[in-house]
Amino acid sequence: MAATFTTVGRILTGADSSEELGKVAAGLGRRALLVTGRGALRSAGISDRLTGSLESAGVEVSLFEEVEPEPGVETVDRARAALREGGCDLVVAAGGGSAIDVGKAAAALAEALAPTGEYFTGRPVPESGRPCIAIPTTAGTGAEVTPNSVLTDAARDTKQSIRGPGLLPEVAIVDPTLTVSCPPVVTAAAGMDALVQAIESYLSRRATPLTEAMSLQAVELIWKNILAAHQAGDDLPAREAMCYGALLAGMALANARLGAVHGLAHAIGHRCRVRHGVVCAVLLPHVLRFNREAALEKYEVLSGLLGVDPAEAAAWLLVRLGMPQRLGEVGLSEADFDYVTAESMPSGSLAANPRPATAEDVRQILRGAL
Repeated sequence: MAATFTTVGRILTGADSSEELGKVAAGLGRRALLVTGRGALRSAGISDRLTGSLESAGVEVSLFEEVEPEPGVETVDRARAALREGGCDLVVAAGGGSAIDVGKAAAALAEALAPTGEYFTGRPVPESGRPCIAIPTTAGTGAEVTPNSVLTDAARDTKQSIRGPGLLPEVAIVDPTLTVSCPPVVTAAAGMDALVQAIESYLSRRATPLTEAMSLQAVELIWKNILAAHQAGDDLPAREAMCYGALLAGMALANARLGAVHGLAHAIGHRCRVRHGVVCAVLLPHVLRFNREAALEKYEVLSGLLGVDPAEAAAWLLVRLGMPQRLGEVGLSEADFDYVTAESMPSGSLAANPRPATAEDVRQILRGAL
């Protein structure tokens, strides 16, 4: 079967690679909308670094510092308005997955007339909008190299992805020095999200030898470095390894999709208002046990890489990182099972899971993780 591999056209990596932002941006536009979260980048001095690089290259900057955790479609609508009203011809999206997803969506939908929420209902994302440069400040989602944006829609009580090639950034800049200020709790949640993405893209029914190679390298990098990055935020070699791991996992998942963890995690995170990476981390051991018989050869490869059964490795890592062990700890109850199941069953991630999952299978996974 033919397979296509698609990724960002240009990727800059390594310590202080963000200093190249101005030079890169000057080739794409003259006025940038810098999309970030609500203050974390400013307090860490990152916003000033990025703004300085842009302005030194002659690129004017407008700031949009309104991205919340688990961002809503209304936030994208406001960013789109800021882009137009500011006369910006370029988006620089910097932060965790939330800020990057909002920036990507604002860039892709810059010329569109429909509100962002309509792209949840089948309206195709335009293939061209404004250029976007994505700069992660966490080692987690890999959003800098994925053609989708994960958003919530309060009116529809849902959290989903809008997807299309127009959402793929033109450039990704992955600078580990931008992650050293990331606090331990965020390092753990983001890092576990990256590990889950590496494992699920490897086990995916849509995996190819190309994506599998990326996934396995990502698993190894994250497994060997997540504890060091969590324990000592200024450990730059560990931070750099985590950045590469998240980047590779993002490239793999963009082409191979994911699995049941991500199929369930969006609905749980939306229902319980809890960080996405935390939900993924709690689900991982249980989904790995569910999938084992469908991917025995790949589990042997993972066991050799991790030194122990993958499900046991995942459970051990949760303890070491001080993360919740059960879904009940993050606010889920059996009363939520019908909602989570109904939201999860149409998921493309669930469709790529190595073992087909029925609605009752989903409930059993939830029950086991509760």
